[in-house]
Amino acid sequence: MKRFLLIVMLGFVAGAVAHIGFYAFRRPTVENRLTRDLAWMQSVFDLDEAQYRNIRSLHQRTGPELERLFTVLRTTHEELNRLEEMRRTVDKVDFVAFHQAKEANRKARLQCRTLTLDLVYAVAELMSPEQRSRYFALVGNGVELAPVPAS
Repeated sequence: MKRFLLIVMLGFVAGAVAHIGFYAFRRPTVENRLTRDLAWMQSVFDLDEAQYRNIRSLHQRTGPELERLFTVLRTTHEELNRLEEMRRTVDKVDFVAFHQAKEANRKARLQCRTLTLDLVYAVAELMSPEQRSRYFALVGNGVELAPVPAS
């Protein structure tokens, strides 16, 4: 019986390691995603090489800061979930920790929104009016844009 359990456990561990390893090595890196997404933008918006190079540069400058902010958002969200679970199960509320996590989340969301809007408008500045209107129509679904002034 002990041998059977050992074999089952080893099989389970080997399967878990294979599964995690497979997806860890197949996960696209930030640079690969950027290259793929910018290639899509280049084809959809018919960007010339100079536009492509400048837009790539803008994304490379803002990318690390956005990744950092996304990490803060994930961490604070997990902390808020943990505090809520503690409130429900133990009926104990850590108001200081809750306030700190909520405030860190709020600041990160605000910074993320500002950085994203700055990026969207900087990219739009590099486009022709026709490209810009199509771009705003596309990103306007996911980002709250200011009204576009009439040309």
